[in-house]
Amino acid sequence: MRNKIIVLFFILIASCQNFSSYEKTISYENIGFAENSKNEYLIHQNIPPNSQVRITNLINKKNIVVNIDKNLILKKEREIIIPNKYFDLLELNPNLPIVKIETIRTNKTFKAENTKIYEEEKKVTQNIETQDVDIVDLSKNVPSKKNSLNKIIIYYGDFVFKNSALDMVSLLKNEIKNINPIIIQVNKKFRVKAATINDIKEFDIFFNKIVNTRFENYNISVE
Repeated sequence: MRNKIIVLFFILIASCQNFSSYEKTISYENIGFAENSKNEYLIHQNIPPNSQVRITNLINKKNIVVNIDKNLILKKEREIIIPNKYFDLLELNPNLPIVKIETIRTNKTFKAENTKIYEEEKKVTQNIETQDVDIVDLSKNVPSKKNSLNKIIIYYGDFVFKNSALDMVSLLKNEIKNINPIIIQVNKKFRVKAATINDIKEFDIFFNKIVNTRFENYNISVE
């Protein structure tokens, strides 16, 4: 059992990576929170300087195409540092500066492929009690009411097998207090929804819960 959990942990890391070491230099896409800065430099931890990126405000869909100026080690809970002038152009809300970062190459945006984890995931699937775990199927075209406020979802996955997602739920509950993860099915895959947050303060509270665990390789979606 312990060995299976360890293997699942490494699979989780692999599944949540947005790019391989080679792809770092040519392709990147991720959603995260921006930090406003008074200096003139656009800073990212991994994207090489002079790389062209599209930054999209996911709340109002405004976007700009600019070049990365510097690489610096950022706080893990922040995706990018954006100068005031770009922050204002994007009309980012300081309370919810959620952005999508995409590198651009020859006027096209390339998405890095997810690491293939299916065979490894098969090795660790196991039968686990499903009580108290909700599974919501988002693959069905069910009309929903439009809300003026977007939901910011922190999740882990996506997993090919439900049992892998159930393992993840169990691990999160064991490692983090006051968390009630649920499983969401999206296009025949399984996503573990860890939290819904409304602003950057709530995100920082969640991040502080996981910072001392093995589960920092989360993803963010805007719904």
